Amino acid sequence: MVKQLKVVFMGTPDFATPTLRALMEHPAFSVEAVVTQPDKPKGRGKKLTSSPVKQVAIKHKIPLLQPIKASEPKNIEALTKIRPDYIVVVAYGQILPQSILEIPQVAPVNLHASLLPRWRGAAPINRAIIAGDDITGVCAMIMEAGLDTGDLLSCTETKITENDTAGSLHDRLAITGANLMPKALVDYANKNVKQRKQDNTKATYAKKLTPNEFLIDWTTSAKEVSCKVRGFSPFPGARALLNGKKITLLFVRQIKDVAKRGEPGEILSITKGGIEVVCGKGSVLITELKPEGKGRMPAHSFTLGTKVSLGDRFQ
Repeated sequence: MVKQLKVVFMGTPDFATPTLRALMEHPAFSVEAVVTQPDKPKGRGKKLTSSPVKQVAIKHKIPLLQPIKASEPKNIEALTKIRPDYIVVVAYGQILPQSILEIPQVAPVNLHASLLPRWRGAAPINRAIIAGDDITGVCAMIMEAGLDTGDLLSCTETKITENDTAGSLHDRLAITGANLMPKALVDYANKNVKQRKQDNTKATYAKKLTPNEFLIDWTTSAKEVSCKVRGFSPFPGARALLNGKKITLLFVRQIKDVAKRGEPGEILSITKGGIEVVCGKGSVLITELKPEGKGRMPAHSFTLGTKVSLGDRFQ
């Protein structure tokens, strides 16, 4: 390849920054501009805060655009003038109009955090863990008008282990995507890869997380409780009530012995290892939690500072 490929990068959160850096550091690409969401108020003081992607762009002096809506005429005009080979999108946070998808000379390409067509949509990392999937991954995909329905260029798998949370899987997939994207773009530009259609009959949808899902149902199996807690950890966190107080559960481990007796939610044991709780089938060991108004802590530390007894029940 003689000339560098001109790239406009569109992204917002931490998940997008490894791919942006990978494109900046790769000799085949010239990142001409970054588009990210407007600054948003955060924290108790509601101070306007730049997105992680904006912070990278500023540090490396890359031209920056922050339209309220990507479809704004000024934004489309600015991107059109760049005449990019690629628009690369990683967790930008808005559905892009056709007028933007038509701008790049080669293609608009999105990095999606699942093995498409499984878990199209807003929360693929969380949904994969909550569903008890054994594997997930990332895919580089040609963007089209549908929701994550475009042709695939390349995908990379990773196993989901019993130690994974949404947080740990998020971080691993961010790096996996950063390793995947540059090669996928170069190969596609050089016609060394053939895009492949998704099998729409196998599609599943990763709907947004909603508050009514956060409360743990202790009548479900130990595996389901474990998957739900890990799938919501560290944020927004699965919730439970203990002696009338709200507890956010951050990590639980499924206990293989399914012959435990007791009512769902009942505390069976309190040890240095954590708090064992009965489920509809089997039990789980709570190892990390966050009491309301306090920081995250080991479950054992919680039991040292709060009265918790055998036979107490999580609700």
